[in-house]
Amino acid sequence: MMVARYLTQHDLTVCLRVCRAWKELYHPRLWEHIDIYWDKNETRRRAISRALKTNSHLIHSLKFRSEVYCVLEDFLPFCPPKFQQLTSAEFDCSLEFVLDQDIAQFIDMSSAKWQRLVFRESIRPKLGIEFSRKSFEALLKHADTLEIFRLETRNSVENTYIDRLLCTASRLKELYLSGNYETTLGGWLDARKIVKSEWVCQDLEVFHCRIGNIPRPEITRTICRKPAVKRHVKRGTMEESIDLQRQVYAKLARLTKLRELRLGLPMDTKSKDYFRGNKEYWRQYDCLAMTLESGLDILKSLGSLRTVGLEDMEIYIDNDKEQTWFAENWPHATIGQSDYTTDADNAPVHPDELVYGSLSDFEDLFD
Repeated sequence: MMVARYLTQHDLTVCLRVCRAWKELYHPRLWEHIDIYWDKNETRRRAISRALKTNSHLIHSLKFRSEVYCVLEDFLPFCPPKFQQLTSAEFDCSLEFVLDQDIAQFIDMSSAKWQRLVFRESIRPKLGIEFSRKSFEALLKHADTLEIFRLETRNSVENTYIDRLLCTASRLKELYLSGNYETTLGGWLDARKIVKSEWVCQDLEVFHCRIGNIPRPEITRTICRKPAVKRHVKRGTMEESIDLQRQVYAKLARLTKLRELRLGLPMDTKSKDYFRGNKEYWRQYDCLAMTLESGLDILKSLGSLRTVGLEDMEIYIDNDKEQTWFAENWPHATIGQSDYTTDADNAPVHPDELVYGSLSDFEDLFD
């Protein structure tokens, strides 16, 4: 059996045909990990269903790929009632119409304790995954064993649930919530709330989540042709801002095993959904300033960092003192950042924009 761990799925299927003894030996190994491609072919779907129900007690990890919409809703009726040993699942498919109750039902199908859950969008969605109350309540039952949780798609996860996970998942190594820059109701952590909570995830290696609701009174420039305080900058004094930021830095500083820290959310300026002014309008303004004056030096304990993502955040790190600090304290880290204008914003006006106008023209609707 020592050899079996090095064999591919194809190699294992060949071994099954050698003799009955080899079949008994290698059959459980073959079904430890399964890779499913789901399409609209009913014959293939029924064959997959029979195989899953026959071997559900052997499956430890599952990868699911599909290009079909409403994919989880379609897949669940073909699954067995329970997977006795399933601890890892990865969905690489369209997640746009995946519903909260369907995700919760799938999570509850495992009799084992989940260690890894990944939801990855295979195509750019207009909406996003509905990972909400029912899903999180099901997930939190596995908080003591969960090591990897990634939502690599648009999402509106409530900040309360994200914080609860960080306060209960002591073995968590990866938290990845890529979110969407246009989503302001979820997919991010509230700085004012997390400073009052106690995170237990001291082994965290990947942290990708926006942190907002921080007053930034030092931002005084005009944003989308209007004063910053009109909508974009949270109100508060400079003293309140520095105090809150230092508390957030202190919380992050305890995550000393971090290899990847992503607080920004880069915008795809090449997408057909991108319009002139989007970067400036949807940029994070209520975020950490990442300056020494705001308390950046508190993060010097994160010397293991290899990736720091600060894209499309209103930060001021181009000064010599911040750059020197990064070189001395995060010598191996690649630091990503981006300006609020692009070539597309400075290009001649597109005919469509003459009709629809700039996003900032409708800003009063959000006040």
